[in-house]
Amino acid sequence: MNFEQIYEEFFKVIYTYITMRVRDDAAAQDIAASMWQKVLRKLNTFNKDKGTVRQWLFGIARNEVNMHHRLYYVRKVFSLTGFEDAVPADQKTADQQLAEEEEKKLLLSAMGTLGGRERDILSLKFYSGLNNREIAGLLNITETNAGTIINRSIDKLRVLLEAK
Repeated sequence: MNFEQIYEEFFKVIYTYITMRVRDDAAAQDIAASMWQKVLRKLNTFNKDKGTVRQWLFGIARNEVNMHHRLYYVRKVFSLTGFEDAVPADQKTADQQLAEEEEKKLLLSAMGTLGGRERDILSLKFYSGLNNREIAGLLNITETNAGTIINRSIDKLRVLLEAK
């Protein structure tokens, strides 16, 4: 199958799946676009011995949705810059601005408790947009190790922030 055939056959069911998972049409469109770009780039890596095209596509879609949720959570809860906010600072109430500044201070304090390597990897992941494979290649570690460090670091931050 070529890309056009795959796209025509599976777009609707994949898009429906993504929409149901994120429940936001704009986010679903972004995720679907990213997912289909990945499919186009990696179509030559598809191995029918490992499963069907349908399984492969849903695996990619699932990973993209999961990444969206992780990034949304991290950017919402662990925002360092505040640039991710939809409401411009001059339209926020003083209470909102004060609460956001307090959250940033807590996060920076919590980040300070992490080791330099952990801070670096989290920054590469969530603020530079690198995936685990890219981080692993950059730092000369395994992809699994990069993912483990990311998960453990987020868990540490979550515990610290929930305690405050």
